[in-house]
Amino acid sequence: MLVLIVAIVGLYYIARSNEKTGEYGSSTNPATSCWDLKNSDVSSDGYYFIQPATTSVPIQVYCDMTTSGGGWTLVASIHENDINGKCTAGDMWFSNNLVQHSQFSRNWENTNIFGNVKEATSADYKNIGYSSLKASNLMLRHVPNKTPLDKSKSLASLQYHTTNNFLNKHGGNLFTTYSRHYPMNPKTTVYTHAPNIGKLADSIVGIKNLTSAIPDFYNYHWGLLNDRLENGGNRTFTKFGMKISLTFDCTYELQYGKEHRCTSTAITSRKSHPFVAIVGISNANHLKFVFQVQSFRPKDDPVSTYNGKLTEGNFELRYKARCLYGKDVPSICDVGFVVNNTKEWGSSPFTFTESRHIQWVDRFYSHNYKFSLNNYPMQVVFGYIMLSRTWGRLVTKPQIESTLTKIFPTFQNYTWAAPCATSHLAVPVTYTIGKSYLSNFVPPSMHSATTTGFLQIRAEAYDGTYYAMCPAVKLYNCIGHYVCIGGVKNGYNQTYDCSDFPDWEGTERHAGTSNIPDFLTSKNYGHSTKDIESTIMIFYR
Repeated sequence: MLVLIVAIVGLYYIARSNEKTGEYGSSTNPATSCWDLKNSDVSSDGYYFIQPATTSVPIQVYCDMTTSGGGWTLVASIHENDINGKCTAGDMWFSNNLVQHSQFSRNWENTNIFGNVKEATSADYKNIGYSSLKASNLMLRHVPNKTPLDKSKSLASLQYHTTNNFLNKHGGNLFTTYSRHYPMNPKTTVYTHAPNIGKLADSIVGIKNLTSAIPDFYNYHWGLLNDRLENGGNRTFTKFGMKISLTFDCTYELQYGKEHRCTSTAITSRKSHPFVAIVGISNANHLKFVFQVQSFRPKDDPVSTYNGKLTEGNFELRYKARCLYGKDVPSICDVGFVVNNTKEWGSSPFTFTESRHIQWVDRFYSHNYKFSLNNYPMQVVFGYIMLSRTWGRLVTKPQIESTLTKIFPTFQNYTWAAPCATSHLAVPVTYTIGKSYLSNFVPPSMHSATTTGFLQIRAEAYDGTYYAMCPAVKLYNCIGHYVCIGGVKNGYNQTYDCSDFPDWEGTERHAGTSNIPDFLTSKNYGHSTKDIESTIMIFYR
């Protein structure tokens, strides 16, 4: 009889327990994660309740149970509600420790929670799973704003996930990845000049038969002055000769044969044939570079201009040339060129322009020729050579390109470590939606500065601050504001760069000004409206 009573009581409590528990994944019987549910034979996408092991209250989450094996838990979403609004209440993923922006509170690195799972594509969202779940991989999904979650996969423009279990080595989630391994604390960046610029110039001067394509090359006379090439001999120039000046982070009139350093440029030249000037530009001050050649020649000299490009691997050389000729005096040809390498050097995108005008100076005509590097050139080398021929013969484009082709390999052997190259984690990803869309997703002018097939954790900017994540790409330079998301401006008082998607519209903002189209060609640096008005969903598994 006693055994019977105990059995009945046991069955009663088991029944009561089942009544309270309910279906696995419900509020009364939460799973520990969507992966836990998947392993319990739950196979449908949808809303479920989970309670991570270290938490005390169940939360409702969205689970993707069908992509690449399923079991993905939505833990966060980055939503851009207003690309023109900076440091607004909607910019929860851009952090700033200034008092007026305290609501941001470093959300990539803390346990704050905000938003609602059912509105995850209408506002920024972060649940407790972001910091408490233990996962191995991430999945990101790009969807239009206000997309219902049950339609997010079918409407996604991009979807990709990691497969190498990288989170296992970084604490199991993004919270520990950032807080312990890739903190967002800004640092003081030390800018260095281009190294060994003198040796680079010497290497160019030392090239054998550099001007062999110009058999009648005229070896102009240098004269005794260091700030100009005097008359050049045979009346190459009139009274004032030829002078070179540059305007950048300093204004400097070239002293031929000498090296000079400004804040972020190193300049040197060689009294050689041809004359060579080299300028290494790191550009800590984000300025426009102007290199001006002032040649005193007769006003009515005929002029021919050329431009072109050479490429080899990741190196690119662009050149522009102005050639004065046609008299019974030696011709001259001013050739300016820029060498960049977005991957090994971390060169930034820029535009290369030239302008010409004739000026009357003290009874003599001056042919002024300006080479301009616009859009804040960074980590590039500008070079100048002066070619010449006897008896006013025109220097031709094939002769210019033959000379530059001999010069180009010296830059390919030149080592210039890219800044911002070692402060991040680039994780390979597998694309499941939208791989063919990547060329449209990355702004045209950022193609050479990025490689798709990766998710980058943290990206350093030139000023020492960080962007949190570069979705779908690995970045090779320091201008992540066109392709990365989130970030920290700790200790800075600027607010114009404060946004979840910093400058995805392709504009550069400056304190005290309205929006300025960056590089004057914002369509080349900006994302499409489709990308800007979107939400990036972050899943763990």
